[in-house]
Amino acid sequence: MTRHSATRIVAAIILVAGLAVAPLLHKDEPSDSSTSLPTRSPQFEISWRPGELALSGHTTSLKHEQELLQVANTSYAEYPVRIDFQPLGIVPVYWGDTTIQVLYLLAETVSANAELSADRITIRGITVDELGWKNRLDALKTVLPSHVSIDVDIFFIDPTVSVLDVCKRAFTTLETGPINFRESSAQFRSSAYPRLDRVIALANACGDSEISITGYTDSSGNESSNQRLSLKRANAVGDYIVAGGVDRVRLSIAGAGSTAPVATDNTRYGRSLNRRIEIVLSSAD
Repeated sequence: MTRHSATRIVAAIILVAGLAVAPLLHKDEPSDSSTSLPTRSPQFEISWRPGELALSGHTTSLKHEQELLQVANTSYAEYPVRIDFQPLGIVPVYWGDTTIQVLYLLAETVSANAELSADRITIRGITVDELGWKNRLDALKTVLPSHVSIDVDIFFIDPTVSVLDVCKRAFTTLETGPINFRESSAQFRSSAYPRLDRVIALANACGDSEISITGYTDSSGNESSNQRLSLKRANAVGDYIVAGGVDRVRLSIAGAGSTAPVATDNTRYGRSLNRRIEIVLSSAD
C-alpha cells in the first residue's frame, strides 16, 4: 500500500504539536551582512491533497523553481501540480533548501498544508508513515538557522480504518475548550488561539469536513443587539479559521444571542462563560 493510494487508516491518533527546532545553522550560511532578510519577508505555501499539489509564493531563482518542480514531478508523480511562483530576488540563503525539504516532507503525508515565512514554518496534516515523516522532519531541521521555529500538528494514523472513519471519531471526541470574548466585544481572548489552531489542524487534515460555528452572548443588553453581536463573534472566529487555510465554503456561521446560556448571568464569571463560540465539525456526507 502506498501513501497516496491508502484508503484505509488508523484508530490511534497521536498529535505532535509545537516541535522545537534544534539550533543548527545551514553549513553554507555566510556571516556577512549580505545574508540579512529582505525588506519584503518571503512567504511560501504548499498545499497537498489527494488529487492535487499546489505550490505558491516567493522563489529565489529560476533554478529554485525548477528544483521544486522536479521534486513535485518525482515525489508526487501521479498528480497534477498547480503553481503560482513569485520571484522575490534577495532572500535568506536557507530559503531554497527549506522549501525543497518541506516539499519532500509533505510527500510523506496523505494530505497536508505548510506555510513558510522568514522565521516560522507551520505544518498541518495526516500521515500513515510515521518513520518516513520523522526522517524527513530531521532532514528539514538540518537546513534551518536557529531563529526559524517549526509548529507541527500531524495525525499519525494506522492504515486499518478509513480516513473518513478516523475523522468522524476525531470529530466526536473534539473538545476545543471555551472560546470566550471580552464583554460587548467581538475580540476573543488570547486563550482561544491554541484552541482554534487545534480546530484548524483537524479541519485541514480532514479536508472534506464541514464546520459549524455558532456565537453566543450573555443576557446584558437587548436581544436584538445580542443577536448581532453573537453573529459578529462567530464571523470573527470564522475569519480566523479561514486565515488558517480552511476554505470559507466549508463554514456554516450563525449567531444565537443569549438564547442558550451555559451558566448564570447573575455573576461576572457566569456571563464570561456565556460569551462564547461553539464549533462542531462533521463529515460532508
